[in-house]
Amino acid sequence: MTRHSLHLLRAAVVTAACVLGLAACGSSGGGSTSLVTASCDPGTQVQLASPLPNQTGVSTTIGQVVIVAYGSNGALNTNPGSWSLTLVSSFGSPVISSGLSPFSYPSGPHPYPSDFYYAATIPALSPATSYNVYLGQGSSCTPIPVGSFST
Repeated sequence: MTRHSLHLLRAAVVTAACVLGLAACGSSGGGSTSLVTASCDPGTQVQLASPLPNQTGVSTTIGQVVIVAYGSNGALNTNPGSWSLTLVSSFGSPVISSGLSPFSYPSGPHPYPSDFYYAATIPALSPATSYNVYLGQGSSCTPIPVGSFST
């Protein structure tokens, strides 16, 4: 196996571990720890809008990530502030966003017949790093993937 292949394998394993770690719940009254298995369901299809899916060369100081949702129905639209994005780097380091807010993006991508945009604030990112982006709602469900990009 080449050095590059080992790096990619390590990144995949670390990313999977981080996603599972995001799903871990705190202790219940009985003192046991459980793992949430239900995926977070925004009630609609979602994907990255800015940066675009698989975009490279993204600025480390973009300051926000924008997602686009199909339509205005579903749990995401009901209370967007309770949803957030988690960016998991190729090195396994998670970056948690602020809660989502409705966002006006007339020039954004239009993958659906009815597009609704939501933005989340993020801190500065690491250079030359790939990020997988997940949409979640606290620790009550397993975050779902919405896309990836690299700086």
